[in-house]
Amino acid sequence: MQEIWRQVRITSKIIFMKHLFIFCLLLITSFSIYAKSEDAIAYNDKIVSEQTKIGEAILAFSTNPNDFSLTQIRTQAENSLGVLNGMKPMDGNKDFLVAAKALFKFYAGITKNEYKKILELIQEKDKYTSEQITAKINELTESISKKEVPLDEQFKDAQVAFAKKYNFTLRKNDLEEKFKDAKEE
Repeated sequence: MQEIWRQVRITSKIIFMKHLFIFCLLLITSFSIYAKSEDAIAYNDKIVSEQTKIGEAILAFSTNPNDFSLTQIRTQAENSLGVLNGMKPMDGNKDFLVAAKALFKFYAGITKNEYKKILELIQEKDKYTSEQITAKINELTESISKKEVPLDEQFKDAQVAFAKKYNFTLRKNDLEEKFKDAKEE
């Protein structure tokens, strides 16, 4: 009889140890999932923070176009690209990072082309009528928009997929409201 009880206790201990092991494994896995989610949020926030810095520089140029504000966009875009170039794709997921880099390169590029031409038009306003300046600026901003829309869509799609993969929710960026307010002025 004692032998049977000893076997029952050993079996009970084994069952308990299995359950304890499974519980510990689940606990570690949930911490791992939580840690991955937290890492993914930090990764996303780092990219968005750099995008916001560029956006603020663009907004400053929009409200006060001059050589300094134009240079600020280019400098910030290049600095932000440097930050992204120092980042590695998370778990091999490179789509989000690649889309962000393409968008930031675009921002740097428009400072050498369209934004520079807009600034030149403003600085040489005596050579053109206000209608000519407005028409040319509208043409340049449409050119910017045509190039930006697909890059922006790629960025948003990659960001949404990234958030979905790592199970976190994206929230609205306050900078969008600032741009809407600036357009309405």
